[in-house]
Amino acid sequence: MITNLKEFIPLKSINYIASLIEKENIQFKIVKERNTKHGDFKRTIYGDYIITINKFYNPYRFVLTLVHELAHYFVTIEHYKPKPHGKLWKSKFKNLLEPILNESVFPKDLLNCLLIHMKEPKSTFSYDLVLSKVLDKYDNSNEKYSYLDEVQDGEIFIYGDGNKFLKIKKRRKRYLCENLHTKRKYLFLGNAKIKIYENSSN
Repeated sequence: MITNLKEFIPLKSINYIASLIEKENIQFKIVKERNTKHGDFKRTIYGDYIITINKFYNPYRFVLTLVHELAHYFVTIEHYKPKPHGKLWKSKFKNLLEPILNESVFPKDLLNCLLIHMKEPKSTFSYDLVLSKVLDKYDNSNEKYSYLDEVQDGEIFIYGDGNKFLKIKKRRKRYLCENLHTKRKYLFLGNAKIKIYENSSN
């Protein structure tokens, strides 16, 4: 099974990941990148276990997502219907990731962020703004973007498929923004990748 995954994960993590999955009956599917999730785990009505992961060309994002979903798998087979990101999952995720939390697998800046994050892991790395931005540095992409928390309130930005939004104000950990076409309001995290609308000052 590791054959289909090893081109996507850090070289020094291959043997460890192989040891985790070699005796497990899991189907792995690498899929087109999705905006709403990095990966997922499910058990079918026929008893099959399936893990899907977005086709990232960032080996660190890929292996972190893979271990995240493997934690769901192991907790599920051990406890049947555990809380998705509860204490059991957090404990399993920490235990599974700990053997590769070192500088032979991760670059130092990313490792430092991970060591902090894994003290109390969240349901997604996207909720850790510092970690997610450091992860972005290792994406194999030429896309140019800014982060929402880098623009001022009252500025217009472009998000997603060319939709224009107005940044209104911060509400706790998220920013209230308005879709200028539909007039609907949304809450965005500060690490949302956006493009500056060049005519926003006109």
